[in-house]
Amino acid sequence: MALRIRLLCILLFFSTLLLARQTRIVGYLPYQKFPLLDQIPLEKLTHLCIAFANPDEQGYLSAGRSSLLPVVRRAHQDSVKVLISLAGGAMKPEWEEAWKRHLAPWNRSAFISKILLFVESNELDGVDIDLEWKQVTHHYSSFVLELREALNAQGKLLTAALPGTTRYKNLSDEALQAFDFINLMAYDLTGPWTAGRPGPHSPYAMAISSITYWKNQGMPADKLVLGIPLYGWDFSKPGNVASVPYGTLVASNPAYAHVDQVGKIYYNGIVTAIAKTELAKNQAGGIMLWELGKDAYNEHSILSSVHEAVYGPGPASPATLPENMANAGDGEMPGGPIVNGKPLTPAITGLPFSEALRQLAGSGFQQERRFNNLGTEVFSLEIEVMPNPFQDSLRITNNEKRALQLVLTDIKGRPLYETTLRPNSTISWETSSFPPGHYIFSAIRGNKQASKRLVKM
Repeated sequence: MALRIRLLCILLFFSTLLLARQTRIVGYLPYQKFPLLDQIPLEKLTHLCIAFANPDEQGYLSAGRSSLLPVVRRAHQDSVKVLISLAGGAMKPEWEEAWKRHLAPWNRSAFISKILLFVESNELDGVDIDLEWKQVTHHYSSFVLELREALNAQGKLLTAALPGTTRYKNLSDEALQAFDFINLMAYDLTGPWTAGRPGPHSPYAMAISSITYWKNQGMPADKLVLGIPLYGWDFSKPGNVASVPYGTLVASNPAYAHVDQVGKIYYNGIVTAIAKTELAKNQAGGIMLWELGKDAYNEHSILSSVHEAVYGPGPASPATLPENMANAGDGEMPGGPIVNGKPLTPAITGLPFSEALRQLAGSGFQQERRFNNLGTEVFSLEIEVMPNPFQDSLRITNNEKRALQLVLTDIKGRPLYETTLRPNSTISWETSSFPPGHYIFSAIRGNKQASKRLVKM
């Protein structure tokens, strides 16, 4: 009997390991960032996409005249598959014209032959297509299918980067299914194009929406790779929204690694990255990171956090984060931090972070006065959350005259749902897949918030 139990344990261990290895970890790296390779733990990836290669007038590809072979061979030493990512979201006018010319039926076969030559000469494992928006012409799907056939003959991969919740009208069902997997760009919900409307550009709710959207488009779950940004958008200067690397934020204050917002800078910290990884493990086929050159190359690395969430214990949960989290608003960055979309206002940050989180998890709605002794006005919300305890769903009704931001997290602070509910509106959240236990529901309006502990039976 003891031997049988031991064999069952070994079988369970290897089954778990196999399941983890089915979760892809895809990282994009622009060739301009090759000098950073010594700091990037490539061994924590399953796939590396080198960005970007574009054709010249004759259809020959170039990645900025960079030498790819040393990078490819180094990645192969760590059993990482390497793909060349074509096109990109920001192309020079001459590249745009070249793509239009070479996707045309009369030029396409010769162009694909040159793509395969590039793949073979650089010992690559496949091709990733990142043609976006107006570049996805009526020739796109035919190009994908012909390239798929050519790559199949050599046993190579074909993937694509696609928007989180938009399908290009020129992407046919047949072409969509031709990809080995698709990398979902589940970010840039806000940015310079929404300068007057600052806010999170890659919330957890967008991750859920993106996976759901592409499943509804007929894509198998294991072909969906959820994208996480390694940068934020800084709305501090009106009319001049700027991109900020995650690594730069963390270098200014290590506490920023554990939050999603500092002042008017919105990004994804470790807690959200881990929550998205858990979501992808359960409902998709992996995680994609754009881009590795903007990570923190230390204990606060998002890549390392994602890898640990897939293969082993992740970083500290919010309840065990350093006490100096309470001072995350100090330093060069404006304003105070926000955890999972919930502001840690001065009223809260007067306490150690773990104590603030403990009080946040208390029974009943916690008004702002409960968090401090500074005489802050009581903040009451006309909002109903039913039932409590709950089982298969939660029903939330906003009886306020203004919209509320709603967040549901587990007891460790990992976000599960995040949305904005209009005044005098009701929303339902499906919770049948949630394990029994305690959860935290928060309602936010401006810099005010109220939270309540919920129980799943």
